Order: sequence, then structure tokens, then C-alpha cells
Amino acid sequence: MMHLLFFTVLVGGAMAGISDLNCTDAGRYAATALNCQNKYPNADCENLFGNPVKVNTDDERPDKCFKNAAAVYNEPMKQLAVSICPLTCGYCCITPAYNCENKRNPRISCATITPDMCENPTWKPIIVEDCPKSCGFCNEGTCVDIAKDCAADISICNHVDMQDFVKKNCKRTCGFCDEASADCGNDAKCTQWIANGFCKSTFYTDEQKKKYCGKPCGLC
Repeated sequence: MMHLLFFTVLVGGAMAGISDLNCTDAGRYAATALNCQNKYPNADCENLFGNPVKVNTDDERPDKCFKNAAAVYNEPMKQLAVSICPLTCGYCCITPAYNCENKRNPRISCATITPDMCENPTWKPIIVEDCPKSCGFCNEGTCVDIAKDCAADISICNHVDMQDFVKKNCKRTCGFCDEASADCGNDAKCTQWIANGFCKSTFYTDEQKKKYCGKPCGLC
């Protein structure tokens, strides 16, 4: 009997952990699970759903984040948690603001972006275009995905028969945002110039800014 009890406890412990693997890495909550804010006050979210999850832990989410009263997985309940209390439930990475992909060939390393850079008016235009997922800017800017879930399978970006579709409906995910035009520039040195204050400088005219770095400066 003791051996059976020990086996039951051992199996139960082995099965414990995160069952809904959204925003996890190797069975633990990734940093992207908690890189957003709740729509409701944190205290209210905890009252509604339970104790908040923590990065790099493998404790199960509160049941109310994704289960109904019968403790059965419930998609509407999960979507409610995503929409109002994503931070508490560890669902930040699947909120609309973060549910996209960074540009395949960004002008800056998306992995090195800090929270301060996300709010910096000098860097924001570049981040919105090149690294939107890093700062929750997926819904900002003029280049957005029209089709839902483009990022779910980015192989379509390179599929020959899908080019017309992705160029129209998955521009952001597939990197097909409108290129710079003659009167709306995106010079290779814009990243360096913008870091030195080019966009905000009073030394250059608006026409010059638009001509050389209009797109990253957010002028066109």
C-alpha cells in the first residue's frame, strides 16, 4: 500500500506543471509572458483570476485563466483573461499588441531593445517598423497584417504560390511593408543619424528629414 501511495505521489508530481503552453519556453514561463500590463488594476485581476504567474517558473496558471467552473479548458474564458488580465495570467505574448513577428532583417538588434528604448521618441519609429513584437507595437504604424494569424506559419512568406496573398494581407509578418519612395527616404545611415537626434533636430528642414529618413522618422 505504501509503495502504491508513493507511486501515485511520484506520478502526480511528474505530471504537475504548465498545461497551457502559450508564452512558455521549455515548460517555464518566458519573459514574453509578462511583458505587458493588465487592462484592469492588478489587484482586481488577482481577485478575478488568482495569483499572478512568474517568469521562469513552471507552476500552473490559475484555473480561472483558462478553465470553466468544472475545471475544463474553456476558450472564451481564456480569451477574457487575454483581453483584460494578460499579465496576471501570463498571456502577454498572445495579446494583439505582441502577437506578430519582428522584421526578418531589422536595422537594429531586436533582442537588445530595452523598455526605455520602447518609449524613446528617437527609437520608437524604427522599433515600430522593425521590432514591433519587442515593445508591443504590433498594432501601431501604417504597416499591419490584415489577415489573422499570419505569424502562426511564417513559411507562407516564402511560398511561391502565396506571394500575392502575403504581400497584401501579411505585410508586417513577411516584411513586405512599403519601401521608401523618392520623397520619403530610408537611408542606410538613418539608424545612426536618428540616434544622434536627426529627426528632432532644428538644424535640418522637414523636407531634408523626409527626403533622407522620412520613413524611420515617421514623417511619411
